Amino acid sequence: MRRSICSNPGAFVVSVLSGAAAVLTAPTASADAVAVVNAIRTEGCSAQPAASARVQPSETLDTVAQYLSRGRRLSAAMERVGYPAATSASYHVRGSREDRVIRQMLVERFCAGVNDPRYSELGLFQKGDETWIVLAARATPAPVLDDRAVVEQRVLELVNAARGEARTCGRDRHEAAGPLTIAPALTSAALLHAGDMARRGALGHQGSDGSSSGDRMTRAGYSWQASGENIAAGQRDADAVVAAWLESPGHCATLMAPYFTETGIAFALAPASNPSIYWTQVFATPR
Repeated sequence: MRRSICSNPGAFVVSVLSGAAAVLTAPTASADAVAVVNAIRTEGCSAQPAASARVQPSETLDTVAQYLSRGRRLSAAMERVGYPAATSASYHVRGSREDRVIRQMLVERFCAGVNDPRYSELGLFQKGDETWIVLAARATPAPVLDDRAVVEQRVLELVNAARGEARTCGRDRHEAAGPLTIAPALTSAALLHAGDMARRGALGHQGSDGSSSGDRMTRAGYSWQASGENIAAGQRDADAVVAAWLESPGHCATLMAPYFTETGIAFALAPASNPSIYWTQVFATPR
């Protein structure tokens, strides 16, 4: 009875350097590339739907664009200025600084990238007849969860409150179930797996050593006859992770299973990554 959830859209780290340049012969003119990009994102282009969300100018990304003009790689430039990018891309137009030429090049070659709805900020650097444009979105800061015991107790309270009422998980009706109690060995198993996922930056029920949730319970010294596991990544607090589990039919069913009587709850932080937090809750019926 193993389930998984990954409910952190936009949690994937992408770094794309679109370095294609076009030599154009149109006359040089002062360009407002920010307005050009936002016009494309508002109107869409080709078969690509409009992103709708406008991007905001960023002085930090202006510096990144300037580094690109000096031959630096996008990832190195981002690291140098300390920009915590969740996703980013850059575009280089050469031959003209005229608005219509920059727009034409972006529409014809980079329509999908410019209309990526994940981007929220833009940097610009122009030199001579060349323009460097950087689009990016900041990674969500790591959550501040100072008191592990308080957080885990909150998850337990919310889960038991949910179990205390009949509910529908997907299409299946579940009657109210009895409350769970914490088993220290199960908490050890949950913490081991949450930490393993955080170190690898990967969400999944199989451990890096090939272990299953039942294997980890057994290794922690817990003798079980029924076991289950819910995992998640990216939720910033106890309320958010329990809400995510209840919204997922499979996780909800595991959480509501009446034969489970004990549980272990843990989370692990990965501050330099996105997602920056991984959660594990294990369920068991002791032998």
